[in-house]
Amino acid sequence: MSPHAHAPELPYCRNCHFTLAVPRPVYCGHCGQETDLHPPSVREMLTEYLGHYVALDGPLWRTLWALICLPGLLTNAYFHGARRRYVLPLRVYLSASFVFFVGWALLPQGPTQFIEADPATQAETVAAARGEPPASAASAPRLNKQIGDCDMTRPQTCNAVERWLDGVIDKAAQMTFEQWKARARALAPYAMLAMQPVFAALLLTFAGSGRRYAEHFVFSLHTHSLWFLALLLAVGASLEGGLLMAVFAHGLVALRRVYGLGWWGALWRGLVLSCLYFILLSIVATVFALLIAATA
Repeated sequence: MSPHAHAPELPYCRNCHFTLAVPRPVYCGHCGQETDLHPPSVREMLTEYLGHYVALDGPLWRTLWALICLPGLLTNAYFHGARRRYVLPLRVYLSASFVFFVGWALLPQGPTQFIEADPATQAETVAAARGEPPASAASAPRLNKQIGDCDMTRPQTCNAVERWLDGVIDKAAQMTFEQWKARARALAPYAMLAMQPVFAALLLTFAGSGRRYAEHFVFSLHTHSLWFLALLLAVGASLEGGLLMAVFAHGLVALRRVYGLGWWGALWRGLVLSCLYFILLSIVATVFALLIAATA
């Protein structure tokens, strides 16, 4: 063993300089840091890093069982103060999203399949397949476009923002419906990250029952955690239709248990929430696709 493998023992904590008891404890009684310090291995560094963001400890499997098989139990347990038995909501959400994005990147049905060809190249390919002469972007007439007081046929009359907006409009116009659909589908999981707090706001509106936004936020964290895991299974096993119905039914049970609703109340709220969520999700994913197209 290297003579520098362990730092020399000192009578005080290296973190807070609190005098340690005798015999020497494993952890500092004042700040909780370990008293036996050594250069960490790569495994220890990864475990420490992931442990701050992803749940890898004992309650994980108990939490996954409750999340998948016992709808609403995790949220109610958190509200009732059982916060050591299960992984905390934010760590559940980060763990599920981490697993999803890693798994999605490794699957052949993952985001790489949605990389499309350049719109001009694709248009020429389609024209060639139809036996039509290719349309050159350079020879195509430029429309007299007007954005506010800016005439796009005279770029010198336009400021930087107007020219950027003109480029966005051009690129958006060149994309086919299938390209928009593919990009929106590829970006939907990222849009789900942005939609998590929005879903909590929808719950506040349609399932409030006197609860604070933070409580709806917890339910939204658990719900999105399940959705990420279900989406990964759906992409990997091509079970979109059946799994969508199962997730909807799971959500209805969770709504009943957390918000104390009857079946009819949970059903109409679930339908309204689902419609609004998917509409907003589509809008967010389309905005992401537009921004990516504008910067491509």
